[in-house]
Amino acid sequence: MKLLKINLLGILLTLSYSVFCQSVYRSSTFENAVTNKTRTLTGLPGEKYVNNFAEYKITATFNPQTHILEGEEFVTYHANMDGYYNDRIYMNLYRNIYKKGALRTRPCSPDDITDEGMEILEIKRVTKSGGQDDVFFYVSNTSLVIAPGKFSKGDKVTLYVRWRNKIAANTKHRGGKYNDNSWFIPYWYPQIAVFDDVYGWDNVAHTGNEEFLFEFANYDVNITVGEKMYVWATGELLNKTDIYSKNVLDLYAKAQKSDSEISIVNSANREAGLKKAENTWHFKADSVPDFAFCCSSDADWTGSSVQLTKNQKRTFTSAVHHSKGFSYVIPMTKKTLAYLSTQRPGVPYPYPHLTIFEGGGGMEFPMMVNEDFDNEYDSDFFTTSHEVTHSYFPFLTGMYQNRYAFMDEGLAMYVPQNFQNSEFKTRNITEDAARCVNYVQSSDNYVPMATPSYSQTHLWIYTVNSYYKPQMAYTFLEEIVGDRVMEKILNVFTQSWRGKHPLPYDFFNLCENLSGLNLKDYFHSWFYSVSLPDLSVAQVKDKTITIQNPGGLMLPVYLKVKYKDGSVEIIERNALCWAGGNNSVNMTVNKEIDAVELGNSTIPDINRTNNSWYAE
Repeated sequence: MKLLKINLLGILLTLSYSVFCQSVYRSSTFENAVTNKTRTLTGLPGEKYVNNFAEYKITATFNPQTHILEGEEFVTYHANMDGYYNDRIYMNLYRNIYKKGALRTRPCSPDDITDEGMEILEIKRVTKSGGQDDVFFYVSNTSLVIAPGKFSKGDKVTLYVRWRNKIAANTKHRGGKYNDNSWFIPYWYPQIAVFDDVYGWDNVAHTGNEEFLFEFANYDVNITVGEKMYVWATGELLNKTDIYSKNVLDLYAKAQKSDSEISIVNSANREAGLKKAENTWHFKADSVPDFAFCCSSDADWTGSSVQLTKNQKRTFTSAVHHSKGFSYVIPMTKKTLAYLSTQRPGVPYPYPHLTIFEGGGGMEFPMMVNEDFDNEYDSDFFTTSHEVTHSYFPFLTGMYQNRYAFMDEGLAMYVPQNFQNSEFKTRNITEDAARCVNYVQSSDNYVPMATPSYSQTHLWIYTVNSYYKPQMAYTFLEEIVGDRVMEKILNVFTQSWRGKHPLPYDFFNLCENLSGLNLKDYFHSWFYSVSLPDLSVAQVKDKTITIQNPGGLMLPVYLKVKYKDGSVEIIERNALCWAGGNNSVNMTVNKEIDAVELGNSTIPDINRTNNSWYAE
């Protein structure tokens, strides 16, 4: 029944495309935002666009023996937007995926399931005089709903929240326990949800496949951990001189100025590297959408730094690892940051450090990455550069990962792909994407890419729609608008929506605005239809070659023509040749044709039996 509903959505989207005179489908809520001047049809934020904001003061303790993390936070919510707030504040409790009875699209180990999930022990509203008032609250799936009393634009609401939860050690769902005593701990605190100009409060439940939506905030965090465990986190460590030995401090300082990798903590100095067995680690981070940390009593720490731009401070890059070879992710990270800062999107990396943790799953966080170690260069380079690219999408631009994963995941696949292919030894990420799109788009379960991510419960369909198909769509879009225009689009989009929450419609409109082209047919074909990648050589008559598009997906045409005199010519058309419902393209040449081959390894095509023609 669920698949039937999803397929009906695809049909409805296709019908809406016809009804609205061949325009890209847009929701009525987006149109309202345009009317209210918070969004525009140019793809830039409207003159009245504004975000809400939060400030956290968090104190937490983690016990690696019991797996229990307890904490309390004072969080101040800045209500900056016009809107009907209805005296409710939503907070995310993403770790409730481990709560007994939770809806899950991915399995969890029974040992990690608890009756309470993230247990909310106490919530108060802090008054202006410093007192604390009781408030009504309840938990629904992965949302905590609080009724602090009415508030409106310009108000600041401060809440005191105390909670406790058991950190999953076995499931490795974007975090968990690794090696003997190393932990990566994400989504560990109650977090203010996004209230925006289009959807209001975000209350999309996290079930496993879909990712997350965060509001930008300042963090002041104290984490207490014993057992001589080191801690690394989002933000900057403020009390390192209270924690580290002189030896570790000296090595850390050296690595922050060095182009080479420096071993800061290893088996030789790990035991003596901390002044005390139990420490409280004090971190601060400003204007970031999330805060994650990792801790270990058995990992090595290797660091280096890089000068990304002339007027920028050196950026510290480091690896927390158990495998000796894992430290080669540091030069991978530095190369990727340099590429992203100076080429695509051409925005300097905005954070003071980036720490890569050898764990599992491949997951991004502000200034932190949890990453597998395959000990295979191309695979590790891909994972590292992909996760580093997420520093921009969705952390610099706060995209709707839970609704439209094709935005952030697709851009994190597309933006570094040329750079990745130039570094790979054997792999070609663009060819990989074409193969994946071929496989999935011939599946009965396939749905339009713009189907909300939380509705795409089939893991492989979700994966291709989030990663590989949008990578192809953006790649072929670049062929249409040109590389210089595409670079401008990426730069303007990243800068204009920095610290904001762009929708797909914003990106599509910006592409049209900056390219000066009508791209509505293209965006509909790729994002809102179930058209298939299938081009064919329909006819070769005299010196005219006719290419048809039985699948309907707007693909580029790549034609290799062999002439009877032995010469060979490559003829190409970008995907816009199919605009306006055009189903055939004629190409006339000046010589007698001997053979025709259609397509190449970077263009998906589910039926290549009709891609060749040979003279009799």
